[in-house]
Amino acid sequence: MGEVKKLFVYGTLMRGFENYNKYLKDKVKEIKKGYTYGNLYHLIRESCPALIEGKEKIWGEIITFYDDGNVLSSIDELELYFGDKHEIMYLREKREVFYENGEKEYIDVYVYKKDIKREPHIYIETGDWRTFLLKR
Repeated sequence: MGEVKKLFVYGTLMRGFENYNKYLKDKVKEIKKGYTYGNLYHLIRESCPALIEGKEKIWGEIITFYDDGNVLSSIDELELYFGDKHEIMYLREKREVFYENGEKEYIDVYVYKKDIKREPHIYIETGDWRTFLLKR
């Protein structure tokens, strides 16, 4: 089965999206709704979200999964150079994440590392990428 790990996801790694099916689907133990703080943008060219430092609630899923040693490293590779093989795009870091019941935990989150001002983007006021996509 592998080691149990947690990841807070707010984009294509959420249940129902392509990267969830590709990387996590068969390894999930539990999924809970949660949030962290930051600012959330939709990257137009890549058609994915970008979380940067900020003070808004960013909604997503806390996924508990079994890692056989390849899951997290495969996701790291996906996020690190997504789109551009020469410039780091996302890095995984521990952040304070809150469950719906108010409990908090430090969990791995992928944070956008490029300059958001240089990328075509849309600010997501609700902090919820899934809702943003449904309303487009």
